Amino acid sequence: MSLSKLKLDPSLNGDIISNMPPNIIENVLSRLPIKEAVRTCILSKKWRYNWITLPELIFDFTLRNAMRNRNDDNIVKFIDDVLSLHRGPICKFKLSGNLCIRNTGYIDRWILCLSRNDIQELVLCPQPLLRDHELPSCLYSCELLTHLQLSYCTLKRPPLFASFNFLKSLLLYKVQFVGFTYENLVSRCPILERLKIEGLTGYTDFVIYAPKLKSLVVNGFYEVTQNICLKNTPLLAYVSLNLHCYGLNSKRFNHREGEISHLIKVFGCLDGVEKLAVRGNFLKYFVVDFVPTKLPNTYYHMKTLELQICFNDVLMVSMALCLIRSAPNLEELKIDAIPHTNNQPRFPKIGDGPEFFLNQLRNVKINSFRGWRRQLEFVEFLLSITPVLWKMSIYSYKDPTITNGNPMNGAKMLEVLMRFPRVSPEAKIEYFENGILVELGK
Repeated sequence: MSLSKLKLDPSLNGDIISNMPPNIIENVLSRLPIKEAVRTCILSKKWRYNWITLPELIFDFTLRNAMRNRNDDNIVKFIDDVLSLHRGPICKFKLSGNLCIRNTGYIDRWILCLSRNDIQELVLCPQPLLRDHELPSCLYSCELLTHLQLSYCTLKRPPLFASFNFLKSLLLYKVQFVGFTYENLVSRCPILERLKIEGLTGYTDFVIYAPKLKSLVVNGFYEVTQNICLKNTPLLAYVSLNLHCYGLNSKRFNHREGEISHLIKVFGCLDGVEKLAVRGNFLKYFVVDFVPTKLPNTYYHMKTLELQICFNDVLMVSMALCLIRSAPNLEELKIDAIPHTNNQPRFPKIGDGPEFFLNQLRNVKINSFRGWRRQLEFVEFLLSITPVLWKMSIYSYKDPTITNGNPMNGAKMLEVLMRFPRVSPEAKIEYFENGILVELGK
């Protein structure tokens, strides 16, 4: 092209970036930290208002780094100004990082603004205050929400007909409820697929009715006298329950005929589960009434099972074996041993006879192994029922301050493990001590 034509063609002169289509400019701005995106308003008149229609507003730790005055009040004012000047729908709003919002009225105003701008993904995770802030009822007006994440706040009872008809993901961290329960909230989310609850304090029953739920993660504490119940959850594929129950020593339940056991209330509707993790001392929650040899329903789809076990507790071990027996197609088993002393009776009866085998189990991992007799018996048991086992990895930690610790360590322990008979001709045992692979003769 000649120079004269170049000069006469206005499309080839001026600011090429400013002449890009609006959707391209929006894409460029969305990739910048929010502070930098707002600062583009000083580039030219054309750029002055480009940022105010951004559909995603992310306020995270990068904002503090970009601010000259990094105190919390200044950052809160910046966020407030951005929302005040914004025009158009806000698809995503994320507030996270170590930000302390002393005037909680800002949070109420922001939620009201978002509820009027078609918010779809909302994350509110500021720094906790001395007292959890009660979120305004306009939160329930965010009817298009697909993802909701809240922390350090209180939810009050929603209006009678309020619901989150499009919500698929719900994450709650240390969220309190006033006048209603988890069951009430989840029942207002008809297509909920993912539920994660951190910091559960079980002073009330925990009941989940969610026919579309696929993933459930619950971490926290729970009173053994309260009920935990999963109802109508046929699609649940991943379940992680990391709960520490209290009141176990002061309360024992006797199972009455016709009464539904704790075990069935929690695991009875998990026929489709593919991965199950039970941690804390939650296995003991199920033994306050009785422990069957195996569950009445069989987990044919379960491929991975993760358990935390105190091998000094006969009932806890029995509960773990009950779950293992109920998953005949298990492919991966992970065990975390809870520390305990070595004063223990012999291992409880563990087999169902010659018919009980885990014919699909390929990998076993055992953490916090101390080499106590019951742990060794458990290893020997697993090696005897896994005809296609490929690898068993055992991780031990040798504490030099304990003089009456493991009876054997290092190569001696590996020798004991290697002497156990194995039904799988391909099975190999890896023994790690303090993270270092132990080899025979070394």
